[in-house]
Amino acid sequence: MNSSNKQEFDELLAPLIREKFPNYTLTGIESSTKLSDMVTAGNVPDIIIGTKGTIPLSIQEFGLDQDLTELINTSKFDLTRIAPAYLEAMKYYTNGKVIGLPINGPAFALHYNKTLFDKFGVAYPKDGMTWDDAYEIAKKLTRNEGGIQYRGYSERWHQIFMEFNQFGLPYLDAKEDKAAVNTPEWKTLVEGFVRFYKLPGLRFDSKSGYTEEDRKLFATGTSGMQIFAQPETYTSFEWDIVSVPTFKERPNGALWGSPRYLFITNASKQKEAAMNVAAYLTSDEAQLKLSKKGLAPALAKISDEMKKSFNQDSQYYKGKNVGAFLYNKPAAEPPARATGLVNFSKAQGIMIAEVQKMFTEGMEVDVNTALRNAEELINKGIAEQKASKK
Repeated sequence: MNSSNKQEFDELLAPLIREKFPNYTLTGIESSTKLSDMVTAGNVPDIIIGTKGTIPLSIQEFGLDQDLTELINTSKFDLTRIAPAYLEAMKYYTNGKVIGLPINGPAFALHYNKTLFDKFGVAYPKDGMTWDDAYEIAKKLTRNEGGIQYRGYSERWHQIFMEFNQFGLPYLDAKEDKAAVNTPEWKTLVEGFVRFYKLPGLRFDSKSGYTEEDRKLFATGTSGMQIFAQPETYTSFEWDIVSVPTFKERPNGALWGSPRYLFITNASKQKEAAMNVAAYLTSDEAQLKLSKKGLAPALAKISDEMKKSFNQDSQYYKGKNVGAFLYNKPAAEPPARATGLVNFSKAQGIMIAEVQKMFTEGMEVDVNTALRNAEELINKGIAEQKASKK
């Protein structure tokens, strides 16, 4: 269980599987138990639950990847039922092979403070908005009253706009060892969200403008809208949700995030049973049950019933506009990089730091400067990393 826990396994996944396959014995092993020790002991799990990051860090590291083509064919599993973006996200790491099936996808919604909207007489946001629409709303909510600075929009912006960006943009070039951040698409994306931080009256220093500080604001009741969700903290105001706004250049494009997969290992002695489990958990029946628990369907076609019942069992989203979570279509992954290229992991951090300067007092660089500086620093880091390996 790389991307699961004992509670989810015991209370949600295992009961579903046992109900369908009462003759199967199920054991859930949390990731605190080192996979390397299990491999050494010859006790490799039949299935590993994980996100795409599990592929290089666990599956491939220990040589456990299993091409499922034969199992898919013999079980007559219909891969066209699965959201194409989620299959492509896996193939990004596997040279096009299917080594698992997605159990659920990411799900996001725009949370809005109804109490604040009512206070200032601003109409509530709606499903299907663009970021331009959201910006116009934010302008009406951003004001200083009674010594309190109200914000139209706040966010854990590095994750929402950059890591999970709706354009599916990479930080590194797909074919060469160089940065891929100084592009018209990145410029559109960055300008599209930084404008929320440059509304009249707003001031940010290096701390208050930092992405982890900004995400805390919505829970205080002084911000009108935010995607990053912590509903258990929204106790001092009324709130609801609508679909995540989209860029007009990418209509209906969701944040791409990361689905979770059931990876079947090549060391498994129960591959057919493991395939049965994976196939069942992606069935309409199981996906509806998982949807009610807040796990977004991993399907190409999501039924109206799944949309209406999404997160139905959550104490926080009961009575909310839950269909908003599944309003947009999954976004595509960034293009796969050619083999042998440097994986410069600091690229995202460099980009975040340079973009933050655009709205940090005393720095205020323009978008062209921010992207150019990020490009130069990333290219320098790639060169240094390559040199260190010689």
